[in-house]
Amino acid sequence: MSQGVGRGSAQHLARIRVAGPDRKGIIAAVTGYLSQSNLNIVDIDQRILDDYLVMNMVVDIRGLRGSLPAFLKGLQAVARQIRMEITYTPPRPKGRKRLALLVTREPHCAEEILQRIKRGTINAQAAVMIGNQPDLTSLARRFRVPFVHIPSENKSWHEQQVLKRLEREHIDLIVLARYMQILSPEFVFHHEGRIINIHPSLLPAFPGPRAYEQAFNKGVDYIGVTAHFVTAELDTGPIIRQQAARINKSRATIPELLRIGQRLEREVLADAVALFVKDRLVLRRGRVIDSRHEHDVQERAKQFYQPSP
Repeated sequence: MSQGVGRGSAQHLARIRVAGPDRKGIIAAVTGYLSQSNLNIVDIDQRILDDYLVMNMVVDIRGLRGSLPAFLKGLQAVARQIRMEITYTPPRPKGRKRLALLVTREPHCAEEILQRIKRGTINAQAAVMIGNQPDLTSLARRFRVPFVHIPSENKSWHEQQVLKRLEREHIDLIVLARYMQILSPEFVFHHEGRIINIHPSLLPAFPGPRAYEQAFNKGVDYIGVTAHFVTAELDTGPIIRQQAARINKSRATIPELLRIGQRLEREVLADAVALFVKDRLVLRRGRVIDSRHEHDVQERAKQFYQPSP
C-alpha cells in the first residue's frame, strides 16, 4: 500500500514505523488514529514477510490536534491494542544530513564518500566513523572525522555501544562501508530505511560472504556490486543501485576480480549515499524508487490522460 497526499516542509515531517505479526485491522487502527489526530499522511509503504508486517509512514504534524505528548501516549495505546511495536521519529532540523560510517579494514568505500563530501558532491556531514577494528584511524584523522574503535568480539556489547554512539550523534544515515559484521534484527529494526550497505555481487546472486570467489567459481562473464537498504534478512534488502563489469573469465583471477570489484563498490555506494542525502530514495512495497523519476512518470501520465479540448 502506498499513498501520497501532499508534501510538507521537511521540518514538519515525522516518521512512524509499525512492526509486528500481521493480523486484520492494523492499518485501519493506525491510520484511523492519525486521522483523528488531524495528521496528514504524506507517504506510506508497507510489506509483509513471513506473516510479519512492517509499515513506514511519513506524516505532516503541522495540523496535530492537541499536544505532542498526548498524541504519543495515544499512539502507544494503539500499539498495545493491536499488539505491535510503533516508533515515532520526530522531524529532523533543517540542514546537512549526518552520516555514520561503519568500517572494518578496507578503506576504499569510506574514502570515496569522504572525498565527495570534501568536494561538495555529497552534501552531508560525516559525524563519526566507527570501526570494529582500529585500522582506519588514520583515514578518519586525514578527513578530520572522529574515529571510535568498538571491538566486536562480544557482538551484543558491540552493538549496544554502536547504538549509543549513533543516538548521541543524531545520525540520519548509517553507511556500512565494507563493515564486516552482520547486524542483528534488533539493531536493524531501530534504523531500518536508514542503513545502506554495499554487497560485492549483483544481488540476488551470490549473497553472503566471499561473493567474488563464488562468482569466480561459477565462471561468470560479469561481476557486479549492489547498494541496498539493510533489512533483518541478510543481503535481501531493497536495491538502490547496481553496476557490473565484464571480465575475461578465461584469464581472470580472484585478485583481479577484487580489484575491479573495489572500484565498482566505491562508486556505487557513494552514488547511493548521494541519492539518500538528496531525499530521492522512496520505498514502494519493498522496492526503491528514485523520487525524481517517479515525479517524471506522474507528470507524463497526467499529460497522457489529459482530456482533449
